[in-house]
Amino acid sequence: MRLLRSLCENHFLRVAAEASFDRTGLFFYRIVSEYKSATSIPPEALGLKTEQTVLRLDGRYRFTNKHSLTFSWYSISSDGNKSLEEEIDWVDGNGDPITIPIGANVDTNLDYDIYKLGYLWSFHNTDKVELSAGAGLHITRIAIGLTASTTSTGVDATDVSTSVPLPVLSFALTYKITPKFAWHLKSEFFALSFDDWEGTYTDSTVAMEYRAFKHVGLGVGLGSNSLKVSEKTNDYTFRYDNRITGLMLYVASYF
Repeated sequence: MRLLRSLCENHFLRVAAEASFDRTGLFFYRIVSEYKSATSIPPEALGLKTEQTVLRLDGRYRFTNKHSLTFSWYSISSDGNKSLEEEIDWVDGNGDPITIPIGANVDTNLDYDIYKLGYLWSFHNTDKVELSAGAGLHITRIAIGLTASTTSTGVDATDVSTSVPLPVLSFALTYKITPKFAWHLKSEFFALSFDDWEGTYTDSTVAMEYRAFKHVGLGVGLGSNSLKVSEKTNDYTFRYDNRITGLMLYVASYF
């Protein structure tokens, strides 16, 4: 019993000593969005912003040398107001298609929240190179609000919102050029079809980081995120096609 207790205590202490937050950082993400709404309407038709700076949180908790949890969150929000220069198709409160006419005044808001949680297994780790593979869950919450009116009457348009959970496969590479300079690459991808849903998702990030201090790194990188989802039922059709690309500047902490 004493031997078993000693082994358990030693294992716990070893795991606790290995555990650490690895590359947890705040990213200032200057993005360019290319998206189509529920009826494939280009954003410029609704006056939505396609360029903005958002805050992104990424992190990795390494609980042993080979095993770690990753997490990420960022949110994109855009508001638009425009007098339509072309007819657009939308849906009413019953999910039936409607046409909003030329000249109608349209107020639009788009909220796009991304949450990611994953697991990575480091199957190759040397002083220069670390290779990891894993899986996780990507959740996108999409909410599109639209209010339209003409000079004579309002238009019965309804808001559209949904949450899309997708499992993803992940691959990560870290290459240390010098003890202070390193390249980081991470990619996630998946395609899924179930019930009324179809979706494809890819997310790639490449960054170069300078370890300015023992617990602080400064980096710059490029990110690309693509999501295509559709839901078709007897009463309702939802379709969303989104691509985000952008430049990231970030501060990472190691502790």
